[in-house]
Amino acid sequence: MKTHRCVWVVPTRGQSCTQKSDTRAAEYSSVCHRWDSVQVELQGVGKTYDGDSWAVRGLKLGIPSGSIFGLIGPNGAGKSTTLRMMATLMPPTEGAVLLDGEDCSVNPLAARRRIGFLGDGNPLYKQMTPAEYLRLFGQCFRIDRAELELAIDETLAAFDLSGKRDTECGALSKGMRQRLLIARCLLHKPGLLILDEPADGLDPRGRSDLRKTLAKISERGVTIVISSHILRELDDLCDQVGIIQRGQLVVAGAVSEIIDSHEVSRFVYELRMLELPCRDRAIEILSRERILIEGSGEIENQHFIRMQVQGGESLMADILARLVGAGVKIVTCSRQRSRLEDVYDRLSENQVN
Repeated sequence: MKTHRCVWVVPTRGQSCTQKSDTRAAEYSSVCHRWDSVQVELQGVGKTYDGDSWAVRGLKLGIPSGSIFGLIGPNGAGKSTTLRMMATLMPPTEGAVLLDGEDCSVNPLAARRRIGFLGDGNPLYKQMTPAEYLRLFGQCFRIDRAELELAIDETLAAFDLSGKRDTECGALSKGMRQRLLIARCLLHKPGLLILDEPADGLDPRGRSDLRKTLAKISERGVTIVISSHILRELDDLCDQVGIIQRGQLVVAGAVSEIIDSHEVSRFVYELRMLELPCRDRAIEILSRERILIEGSGEIENQHFIRMQVQGGESLMADILARLVGAGVKIVTCSRQRSRLEDVYDRLSENQVN
């Protein structure tokens, strides 16, 4: 069993409670900077609830330790069932879930100590403060009292919630509540973090903050498994993905390898300009490039061109340089369709947003 050095910090004269908390958080962070990561393997995993129809079946999947794995599929494809079996909350009807080569069904309690799981629709206790909420779950994991207080300070600081430590959870914004839920999953320093549709209901700012949070968690070596039916939430975040449909795994592996194997090299960009002559001039120039114009028009008092670029981002950069050099005044250039969406279009029935 792993042990962690406990550090007692006594505030010096004139040091505030906040300073004491920050000092303890920094000390705890230095002790537990990088956590153990977990390798996950599904061996022919299947689940039936009625003994007749199968929610998922025959899942064979390997998730490398330290990776960010995205499970993609439409609602009802079997994502939540798969994640709950992975988190040991639901036993598979057939097959096995392995963490670092060990079957979770042999000792599920020991496996759970290595897992942080956030399911769909997890509530908060609205009358509790973030510190009280984390303390409750830390006690559930039987974390030593002194170490728990250090962990609470470090976790609140890591998730930018120190300033809300004594605010009731019911008064927090939705983005803050979501950060607190994820923070709870990491309090016991698991090597595997499983998140079921964590961006559901978040506004664009909340989704952006979530991506940054997951990137920071990944830097500590934690293996992250995240599900979504919205591909843009996972594009450029995951290094491994799996596409599931009707309970069957369609494809899984490294994002770059999947894109290469399915010859997806198409990017869709949208250019926006303030003046109509600039748009017309841009269309004239683009007609000589290796692109396909999907459409043009006016939106939000701006003129736009939407186009497919048969190549990578470097080609788009060259095209932009030529447009600007020709005097075309471009307000924005944004990629409209992710590469994962292109892969999905080729492999499935286009049921994902």
